[in-house]
Parts: sequence; structure tokens; C-alpha cells
Amino acid sequence: MRKESQGISWLEVIVLIVVVVLVAGIVVPNLWKSKSQINEASAVRSLRMIMTAETNYAQAYDTGFSRALATLGPPPDAMANADLAGYIDSELAGGTKEGYTFTYTAGQADANNRIQSYMLTADPASSSAGTKHYYVDQTGIIRQNDQKTATDKDKPLGG
Repeated sequence: MRKESQGISWLEVIVLIVVVVLVAGIVVPNLWKSKSQINEASAVRSLRMIMTAETNYAQAYDTGFSRALATLGPPPDAMANADLAGYIDSELAGGTKEGYTFTYTAGQADANNRIQSYMLTADPASSSAGTKHYYVDQTGIIRQNDQKTATDKDKPLGG
């Protein structure tokens, strides 16, 4: 006597759901971790881009470093100037990019009204954006802190 198939049983459905949930529990955190690592790498690239822009700005306009991050951004027309130099994109000039917030602080102007120093930090905008915090200044040494906003006292990147 042959029993005809009636489809799948409730037990088979439950087993299938458990397997899917287990696989998702393994895959999803790894995807979040990968996205976090991508954002962190992007933050370091952005810091390097800003450092290069600062060096170019200081040489081109003979005023020292810029007074604000927005100063390095694109001008509304094709004419770059000391107020809108066009060295970085508008998103980065606005202080955010790929889950990170960039905070720029210009140093004090000297007797010739030239800015000789700056500090720049990059912090994750949320815990899912990344876990590392970065700092750089006119020395060009990128520093990192895994717990809080990085400073000039933290270890150099890769060190």
C-alpha cells in the first residue's frame, strides 16, 4: 500500500525556519561588520584626502591652512578661490561621509594672519557605522582610538 504525498508537514516547516534563522544569525552580523570596516577604511581615505587638500590649499593661497573644512569644498561656479577652493567634494566639506562625522578645528592665526596648524577628527555617526575614531593634524600622522574620540596622544594608525 502506497501513501500519497500531502505536501510538507508542520515539523518540516519548523525545521526549515530554524535553519533559515540560524543561517541569518551567522550571516547578518558578518555583513554589518563588513560594512563597518568599509566605513572605517573610507574615513581613513577621507582624512588623507583632507590632508592633501590642506597642503595644496596652503601652497596655492599662501594663507596657511584653511579656516574651516567647508573652505576646501567646491565653489558653486567653476572659479575656485580662497573661500571655496574645490579640493574636496561637497559631502566631505559638509563634515560627513559614509557614516563618519568629520570635525575640523583650525589653529590660531600667527602675526601674519596665517593658520599654521589644524586638528581633524573622524568619529562614527552611529555604532553600526564603525567602531574606530581617528585624529590627524598638520603633522600628517593619523591616530586611532577604539573607544572614544581620538587625540594627538593616541597610537598612530597601524602602530
